[in-house]
Amino acid sequence: MGVIYNISMSERKIICKVTGKGYTFGQDYFDKKVKDYIDKDNLKKYFITKKAKNYLNKGYSVQEIRNILNVNEEDLPTSDSQEIVELIEFHKIQASHTAKKISNTLNFATHKSDSEVAEFINTIRDYE
Repeated sequence: MGVIYNISMSERKIICKVTGKGYTFGQDYFDKKVKDYIDKDNLKKYFITKKAKNYLNKGYSVQEIRNILNVNEEDLPTSDSQEIVELIEFHKIQASHTAKKISNTLNFATHKSDSEVAEFINTIRDYE
């Protein structure tokens, strides 16, 4: 039984390719993360920490994020490597799905607002 447990734990070890931080998630949280990342392979390939993701969403480069967080880059892919390019692209696509969910709620939030405000918000949405 112990061997199965250890294999299971090692499968749940995830490393952020931006910061180098490693995590071993509990089974329930790991399953939730797998759903967030679509499948286990994507989770292992594209996982980044929340802090790194926030900086990435604010427009910082991978190198800037590593400098801000004092990351030791020895065993990490270079900031211009194909691995990092794919990771950033994956998170841009994921963020665009989230942004659509948020923008779709604008109609509800502005339903009782001035018609000019609603028109302004709908105009902004057209530029996405």
